[in-house]
Amino acid sequence: MIKFLASSSFWYSVLAGTTPVMLATLAANIVTKSGIFNLAIEGTMLICALAGVLGSAFTQNLWIGAIIGVAFGILISYILGYFALIMKGPMNSCGVAINLTAAGGTVFVLATITGSKVTSSSLNSLTFPKVNLPLIENIPILGEILSGHNLITYLGWIFAILTWVLLYKTKLGRNIRAVGENELAAKSAGINVQLMKFTTLAMCGVFCAFGGMYLSMGSLNSFTADMVAGRGYLALAMDAMSQGNPLVGWISSMLYGFSDTITVYLQLYSELDLKLISAFPYIFIIIVLLIVQMIKNRIKKHQEKLEAMKIK
Repeated sequence: MIKFLASSSFWYSVLAGTTPVMLATLAANIVTKSGIFNLAIEGTMLICALAGVLGSAFTQNLWIGAIIGVAFGILISYILGYFALIMKGPMNSCGVAINLTAAGGTVFVLATITGSKVTSSSLNSLTFPKVNLPLIENIPILGEILSGHNLITYLGWIFAILTWVLLYKTKLGRNIRAVGENELAAKSAGINVQLMKFTTLAMCGVFCAFGGMYLSMGSLNSFTADMVAGRGYLALAMDAMSQGNPLVGWISSMLYGFSDTITVYLQLYSELDLKLISAFPYIFIIIVLLIVQMIKNRIKKHQEKLEAMKIK
């Protein structure tokens, strides 16, 4: 076990497995900061995963396929925004509706086009390339871990940094955070609340699109029914853990990559029941969340005691 954890291939797999959850967490981070709870991240990723595959397969152009996937990500996010923000529908219900539509709709479209309800392997879809990082790839161990990942993995790292800069170092970011913290105060300060929310929904759609396309055009070269497999929901947990901070969200999403890679090890070398092993990443995340919440509660109680002592 220790030898497995010490290998560079293990940590390479951790970073690779982190990618879709990290992008979904960024999507959750950006909309959370504007006061939106987007339960539709799961369904948006699933639709974009299929849209990118179909787009690249029929045009035989990777970048056109990527643009189509991103366009669907923004479209689905705006559909959520229309019903939840304009029509004032319950946000959670709108999110669930999109997820259910995505689960059944992607299978229907897949079966209509390919004749299969399971996979798009009959289509000649394109995939994002792997990238070797100059100089870093020649560094022992570190190069084996950091270099040679899919292009979307590196884009995800760049997105995380840029999103943090946007939220905490720009006027737009301050406006977005102001809307999320107090809509009435933001509106009285002259901030266009709806514009800020739809702006974050657009960015959320972009991140969801790349997260979904990584699964169907990065780690795999085809779409598979329900291939997102709960990663969108896990992203909401990562968002809660990171409190909307993209850099902390990036780090916290590595917990999933770590637990998912451990799961592969358990499947290969342990005699545990396969269903129990498959549930390990989710059980692991729940335990971590409980521990984090307990720590937060203790810190809060300690701060309250200190404030009470100051008053006395």
